Amino acid sequence: MNVRLTILLVFVLALFGALALWFKPWEQDTAPEEEPWAWRIDDDAIVQVEVTHRGRAGESIECSDEQIAFTGEERSIEYAKDLGRGKWFIVQGEDREEVHHPKWAGTPLLLSGPKVNRVIGTTIENPAQYGLEPAESVITITEETGLSYEFWLGNKTPDEGYNYMTVAGSTQLFTVPEVWARVVNCLVVSPPFVPPPIELGYFYEEDFRDITGFEVTHNGVTVSYSPEPGVRTWYATVGDDRSAVTPPEWWASQLQWLAQPGKPGGPDTPGGWHVDETGAGDPKWGLNPADTTVRISTQEKTHEFYIGGGHIEVDQDDQPILDDEGNEQILVHYAGLPDDPMVYVVNRVRAARTICLATNPPTETPYDCP
Repeated sequence: MNVRLTILLVFVLALFGALALWFKPWEQDTAPEEEPWAWRIDDDAIVQVEVTHRGRAGESIECSDEQIAFTGEERSIEYAKDLGRGKWFIVQGEDREEVHHPKWAGTPLLLSGPKVNRVIGTTIENPAQYGLEPAESVITITEETGLSYEFWLGNKTPDEGYNYMTVAGSTQLFTVPEVWARVVNCLVVSPPFVPPPIELGYFYEEDFRDITGFEVTHNGVTVSYSPEPGVRTWYATVGDDRSAVTPPEWWASQLQWLAQPGKPGGPDTPGGWHVDETGAGDPKWGLNPADTTVRISTQEKTHEFYIGGGHIEVDQDDQPILDDEGNEQILVHYAGLPDDPMVYVVNRVRAARTICLATNPPTETPYDCP
């Protein structure tokens, strides 16, 4: 072989060897191993889910911001998918009730497989120690092919961040996130039934002729109203000042409304316009503390309700819709009741007139209120 060619080949081999030693690909950090799945099932293929839970008496579980106490009794529930319509139903014997979709949405995907946090071992020496003999929860998932899978959920790990789990027929013990286990158990203790429509009606009902007095407090200022016995002349009292009311034309209808303040319906609520089922304590509604407090008295009892901020109408871009004069349009005011977590609404005009009773008592004419 030509000496020059030989020298060139040796040089090239030495160069590649040096590059290999420089980069050392076999010593580079390997990508962290992804957490394994406890199982993997196509969520679209799931057609039936059965969950049984044995909650320990005295313990509780939080489902949808509601704390539910266990009684120690075993509970079971079955869910089935109508393949023709693609809808899920809660099955109770011969009865089938469609699930409440907002609460159910994502459940089949959740059940298609959780990620394992840690594999404890390939054998389970003492299943009862982990809440697996008997299992605290048994989950059976069936595919449209008829193939079923059964999984057992145990108790929480000592740090309460995970739950023990195993696959029926397997000796492998692993842990899954506690939040995943909680959602599965909530399928039993708090099934996603369609909530009943909210009943419309009144915060309370009285005959306006039975009102012995009422007071309206707005932004810390309270005005009390009471009728003069016999003549039915109404008086407004602010501090030590007491003045006769010069009734505006709407006075009688307002008294009737104060005796029976209505809960109107609304756009996004089945049966009525309530804004939030549990959020009355959120200051954004103007109910905690209340912008306006109304207290009505009769000979037998006293009623109280609250008026909060106004609901401003917005367009599809979430921008306020203005009236002809360029002002934001308040359609209704938020409202609430003592010890009731629900946020309601009341008519804008009724709310405005009620607030005016505190800010501008009708003791003189002309009266500048709606």
